[in-house]
Amino acid sequence: MQKRKRRFLEKGQNLMMLRTLRLEKAKKAEQQKELTINNALTKCKLTSSEVVPDIDNLLKNNTIGNLVESLGHGNRNKIRANAADALAHIASGSSEHSNLIAKAGAVPRLIRLIQSTDPEVSEMGILCLGNLLHFAPNLRDFMITNGVVQKLISIIQAKSTCTLMLSHVTWVIRKLCISSPTSRPDNVDEIAQALNVLLYNPEDKILEDALMAVRNLAHENETIPMLLDLGVVPRIIYLLEHPNVLVQNAALQALINIASGSEEQIQELLNNNLLPHLSALMSNSHLDIRCHVLRILQNVADGNTFQRQAIMNAGLLHKILECLKGEAIPLKSAAALTISTLVIDKDKNLLYYLMRQGVIPELCNLLLSQETDIIYNVLDMLSTMLDVDPSFLAEVSGIVEWSGALNNIRMLQSNEQEEIAVVARKIISSYFPDKPDIATKF
Repeated sequence: MQKRKRRFLEKGQNLMMLRTLRLEKAKKAEQQKELTINNALTKCKLTSSEVVPDIDNLLKNNTIGNLVESLGHGNRNKIRANAADALAHIASGSSEHSNLIAKAGAVPRLIRLIQSTDPEVSEMGILCLGNLLHFAPNLRDFMITNGVVQKLISIIQAKSTCTLMLSHVTWVIRKLCISSPTSRPDNVDEIAQALNVLLYNPEDKILEDALMAVRNLAHENETIPMLLDLGVVPRIIYLLEHPNVLVQNAALQALINIASGSEEQIQELLNNNLLPHLSALMSNSHLDIRCHVLRILQNVADGNTFQRQAIMNAGLLHKILECLKGEAIPLKSAAALTISTLVIDKDKNLLYYLMRQGVIPELCNLLLSQETDIIYNVLDMLSTMLDVDPSFLAEVSGIVEWSGALNNIRMLQSNEQEEIAVVARKIISSYFPDKPDIATKF
């Protein structure tokens, strides 16, 4: 009896020792994981922005594999959050780094982290996905296939989502909306509906990223009708009055792409009082703002005759001319392109008005531009002014000679861009056949 009792106690002690050993082993493994993650995290954080983590060392030590494994459910939340943070730092190295992380199986695990009940885990998962998208946009479709859009939308819809988390989510959605070489997102309608909600958020950064996401979606003409049907245009136009210049800038970029659509879509913008808002922004002190306004006006002018006339009726022509006569080259170039689109109907009254406003010397100065589309449009406009009415010919040709542009036009006859060379040759042969080069005149 005593022997059996002793054996029983010894067996119990052995089991307890075995259990203790297993616990100690598990604890050591946990500590090793934390050490691996902390080492990787420390190394990444100490790396300057100019030096990326060494890929060979990452592969040799299986750092990425260990970090990806640490994202799993079996690990403590702190480990999972730190692992996602470390991977986000590694992803910032390059597209190659980001694709290595995806190849190691991180994307599905990171997407699962999004809906963690631990806010830090969820936040780190979202930020890591954003970094992967930023440095490797080719991962977009793979992430969408793995259900990232639905997870992000559920966070937007949750009333308990804090502003910081909503800001991270909007940033990732902005990245997801960037045009893919292969296709647009399959669930673009869900994304657009979520963006329509975010456009009413009071936070500046959320508004900026939501507007840039709309801009990215509107880059594809087939998505513009859907955006119009959702009613985003009135809100975007309203945000042109926002006090934050970054929000204004993003709203203008969204409208540039929307205005690149059909005449019907352009008319939708005009029906929502776009032009008075643009007129107000033409006096903005920020160069980028005024350049974006001119790009929208150029797209509107590319619509139909009535839409071009609407720009005139809104009193915008003299503001466009002010930009053309300014010092900033980007502004002058954008104004020239806008004017060249406005005169597409070859309206004699408009052309005569432009001549009287001193447009021709300003256009001639832009023939020295490095941008081929600027040169072509300036030449085309000069050709139109020379050709539209015989009574204009003497005055226009005289201004071209007086401004010193004739030699520039002669040189452009041999331009490597054939369309530029053709217009230049037409101008010289039709209107200046007997004029010698000014340089060889004496």
